[in-house]
Amino acid sequence: MKINKIYVMLLGLILCVPLLQSCLKDDEEIFDTNASARLQQAMSEAKAVLVSSEEGWVFEMYPESSQSYGGYVFTVRFDDEYVYARTELAGDNTSEISSYYKMTDDNGPVLSFDTYNTYLHYFSTPSSSAYEAYEGEFEFVVVSATEDLVTLRGKKTGNTMYLRKLTESAESYLDKVTAMDADMIFSGFEGTIAGQTATVTLDSDYRQISFADAEGETTSVAYTVTDTGIRFYEPIEFLGQSMSSLVVDTENYKLLSDEGVEMDLTAVFPDGWRAYADYAGEYTLSYMNGEASVDVTLTPAVNNSTYLMSGLNDNYDITLTYVKSSGSLQWLSQAIGTSGSTTIWLCAWSYNSYLTWSTSVGLVTVWNGDEENPVYTFEDNGVWGSYVVDSFYLYQETSGSYTSCYDTAWYPDGRRYLGYVVSLTKK
Repeated sequence: MKINKIYVMLLGLILCVPLLQSCLKDDEEIFDTNASARLQQAMSEAKAVLVSSEEGWVFEMYPESSQSYGGYVFTVRFDDEYVYARTELAGDNTSEISSYYKMTDDNGPVLSFDTYNTYLHYFSTPSSSAYEAYEGEFEFVVVSATEDLVTLRGKKTGNTMYLRKLTESAESYLDKVTAMDADMIFSGFEGTIAGQTATVTLDSDYRQISFADAEGETTSVAYTVTDTGIRFYEPIEFLGQSMSSLVVDTENYKLLSDEGVEMDLTAVFPDGWRAYADYAGEYTLSYMNGEASVDVTLTPAVNNSTYLMSGLNDNYDITLTYVKSSGSLQWLSQAIGTSGSTTIWLCAWSYNSYLTWSTSVGLVTVWNGDEENPVYTFEDNGVWGSYVVDSFYLYQETSGSYTSCYDTAWYPDGRRYLGYVVSLTKK
């Protein structure tokens, strides 16, 4: 009797298994279908928003998880298959590069620039000066999408970034941004915010802004340049005021609020600061502790960013970098050309000691303060640890091997090196 009962129970369970499997399968199919449909709908809606803007979007891109490089302006315009990109980094606002994009899913819609685009992959492409790139990315989770604003989150850094709808052409907007960036020649401001003493420091090279009160308490945030000033990576609280952007009055050297915050901040300049335009002209470059010299010309290259120094060799120019925060020029290690498979370098050198091809190491100018007869003395830029840069040496690199360059066609001023570089004296 007992055995029969067990048999009946087992038989009942066996008969139920197909039914249970069928029910579970039906439920699974229903839920999978619904989840899939919902995700597809979300991706379709996000894509429809992206395509809807005729002029495209301002994309304020922040590489690196702590935003240490600051933010940079890109513009993107979408059709069904392609994204058309521009950027302030190109130095040519008329240039637009297209590539494929797609919407994928990862527990939500993801905007993926999966085909290489010189502009959109700028921060994620390694180079000789940044072999690990800048922790950039090309996949962004779509957090929300409205007619005027799309909120994104970088999959790698977790940084929140925005697409803001353009109401003018991308070229026109970028022209305003690059003009604003060129005119932002100041590095510090003093005055008041909400009637309280405040000091503001603007690092325009790494696009960071820092606010300090009378007690020295500071608040810092990265920013991007806009057509009217700067916009912060995220809103900040300072002296009881909430701020997310500022207007930069480049004519009167002031910072203004576009959010109703009372402020009176006027620019101050560090000692020895020089405007970008001040450096253009003809000079005498002195080296070997003043015992040798050569005539050179400094010509503006990228506005408010670099100069080309010609006169050392007819085959190439030397790039000098303008540092806006200090108003100085830097002469850094740099590749100056190629010969077949060989790259020719002019390396920062500590005379009779070591050299380096690190592109952050070199010399920086110090102005003598004389407007009529300016002289710019070179000093070590302090980046190379205990070594002091005072010279430059011609080197060559082939497949990772570095040796002295003996090809006289590359010699600066007819010799393999410029020892004990002293100064630039304007003619």
